Amino acid sequence: MWKSVKIVGPVLLLLLVAVVVIRFTGIWDSINRNDSKANKITDSASTAIQANNMNGTSTNGNTANQENSSNKTSYNQENSAISKRLEQNLKSKESTETPKQQALSIIAVGDILLGRGVEYHINRVQGDFTYPFRQVVDVLRQGDIVFANLEGPLTESTNSLDPNGKIVLKSPEKAAEGIKYAGINVLNLANNHIMDYYEQGLLDTINILDKHGIAYTGAGKNIEEARKPAIIEKNGLKIAVISYTDMAEYTFKGNPMLSFAADENKSGVAPRKYELIKEDIDAIREEVDILIVSLHWGVENSFNVTEEQIEFAHQLIDDGVDIILGHHPHRFQGVEIYNGKPIVYSLGNFIFDQNDPNNQESFIVSMKFKEKKLSFMQLIPVRTIDKNHVIIPKGDEAIEMLKRELELCGKLGSKCAIVNDTI
Repeated sequence: MWKSVKIVGPVLLLLLVAVVVIRFTGIWDSINRNDSKANKITDSASTAIQANNMNGTSTNGNTANQENSSNKTSYNQENSAISKRLEQNLKSKESTETPKQQALSIIAVGDILLGRGVEYHINRVQGDFTYPFRQVVDVLRQGDIVFANLEGPLTESTNSLDPNGKIVLKSPEKAAEGIKYAGINVLNLANNHIMDYYEQGLLDTINILDKHGIAYTGAGKNIEEARKPAIIEKNGLKIAVISYTDMAEYTFKGNPMLSFAADENKSGVAPRKYELIKEDIDAIREEVDILIVSLHWGVENSFNVTEEQIEFAHQLIDDGVDIILGHHPHRFQGVEIYNGKPIVYSLGNFIFDQNDPNNQESFIVSMKFKEKKLSFMQLIPVRTIDKNHVIIPKGDEAIEMLKRELELCGKLGSKCAIVNDTI
């Protein structure tokens, strides 16, 4: 037993000497410094440094503290530099990355008449001009752009063309409240009824649409205004609509007789002339992201598209148009996709007072564009009921018109299908 004590004593003495040597040669502080740096200067290391400073009995200890402080300063400087580099990289990434563009929704519907029989039947149920749209408004308001053809002026004037020479149409000025309520924000005025109440009817229409903040195109105080595009900016994109009509140069019976075509010093509409449209396309194409052309054309009360219309539409697409929206036949015709661009040859009637059941059925056209290209298209069936409101038929009530439209689209080479009571 004592032999063991004699061995342990010298060993303990050697360990004590080693500790003293390590302490006073700064090795211990060096270890502390390395550990401190690895752990970003922990609280325990900081406490040890404070203790050494308080003792103040070792010159080597004070030197170690100074070195430790220097290392801490160096670490902080290095950390600050890294943070700055990270911040610069993030800013650089933010400036070079293009934000993902939100899809643009474009909705189009056909002819709107809120006067004559429609107005009578609205009053019959003691409704107002929001009544026709109440069952479809939620669909319409989903559009960033909501287009329609206004079939006749919004006016209180009674001075019209001779009703024995042509059908004369108008809607009361208050009808604009219903159009606004429906979410419609751009109207075609280039048609064969907008001048039925002469220049006064047109100017009343323009004034009331301006008052309600609804854009319009296709008619004006002169040909320059009639050709002026309606431009709407949505989701970071600029969309233009330009509009033209057949029958612009017809002369209608009245006092005085009247041709609808506008010129430099005469109010009226923009005629459907290729050279005119081509000039307008070239003038606006580079300034906008999506270009829509509205055409009042075709054969009334017909589901058939003429060869001339197809050739004309294809030419406009080749010239740079993105969407063609047609109207006038009062029936919804086939839809064609040409070079990835939609051509709706006729939108039919949206709300009208005609008696033919085929003229009471139509579709809401819903389109989505991503990166300026068509990414989605849907046709939602609608029907006018009691000549005063629009509904969305479902199931058996919709199947016949869906099948008919599927066939009309197929004749134009479009590939589509009936899904959940829509096309």
